[in-house]
Amino acid sequence: MKKLNLFKPSFISLSFIFIVFLSVSFVSSCNKNAEMKDTSMKDSLMKNKSMDDMEKKMDKNMDNNMMDKSMSNMMNKMKGMKMTGNTDVDFVNMMIMHHQGAIEMATTEIASGKKENVKSLANNIIKDQQKEIATMQNWLEKNKDKKSTSGDNSKKLMESMDDMMDDNMKMTGDHDNDFLSMMIMHHEGAVDMADVEVDNGTDPEIKKMAQEMINKQKAEIDQMKNMK
Repeated sequence: MKKLNLFKPSFISLSFIFIVFLSVSFVSSCNKNAEMKDTSMKDSLMKNKSMDDMEKKMDKNMDNNMMDKSMSNMMNKMKGMKMTGNTDVDFVNMMIMHHQGAIEMATTEIASGKKENVKSLANNIIKDQQKEIATMQNWLEKNKDKKSTSGDNSKKLMESMDDMMDDNMKMTGDHDNDFLSMMIMHHEGAVDMADVEVDNGTDPEIKKMAQEMINKQKAEIDQMKNMK
């Protein structure tokens, strides 16, 4: 009688074991690949986030630099302006440059600011100061050669600008807040210059405009301080 070898694996059993082994290996490999893919995706997301944060920071710095540059360019132009000795003419020339600086800063705020009330204020500043620039340019065309009867007050005008230049402001990176701080300083400089015109100018139209600037910009200074 032939004995059965119970421990001798059949071909079917070996095939089954091999298939199970392949299946386990495949599943393990898939899990490993999935983990590697997941880790890679996480690394990629973190890298992209870091790059986005860096780009945002660079954009903020660039915007702040543009505001700071606008202020510096304005003051350099005013400082390099040739004074005529006519208080009304010198005031108008300086204020045109001063307004142009405000418009540049306000334009940057509209493009990059976050707070709608601050952006709305910036838009109003642009409209008001563009209108005043047009009025002053029209007056200048008719009166640029007019002789002054009040004496040379160019030194007083320059001193009012120097006070503004001495107020160096440190940028914080908060675009809206930096705009408000710079525009408060800017308006205070305009008020100082307008005071010189009111006290020493002789042209009724320009003296009236200077007083209106004082009233309006003082009100805006209070408004901006409340926004900060």
